[in-house]
Amino acid sequence: MQLLKDYIDDRICFYWSDQSGGLVSPRLATFQDAEEWWKRYLFGRYQGKERRRSIFDRRTNHAKRQRVADGAAWGLGRRITDLPVRVAHDLASRKVLEMRRMASARNGKSARP
Repeated sequence: MQLLKDYIDDRICFYWSDQSGGLVSPRLATFQDAEEWWKRYLFGRYQGKERRRSIFDRRTNHAKRQRVADGAAWGLGRRITDLPVRVAHDLASRKVLEMRRMASARNGKSARP
């Protein structure tokens, strides 16, 4: 799965898609919502016995994560859900830039990137 950031219906949203481009998640309003949805989705698919009480990594606080990373080789955790989520494709930036260009052309001004 990959996380996409897009500009749809006059707002920025995040959503997860599979490798074929099919939508896996609903459109989510924030990056944090997308991260939480992904963790819940993966934990829900796990078939083994779960030993964790919470699906959220206790080290998500950046300062704690940094301290652990400085003192141990495995500071980010061992599960894929312990790793930081990143946007794979930012489709919103291009669309917002194009809207700025159109608006400035309408007003007779040059667009700033």
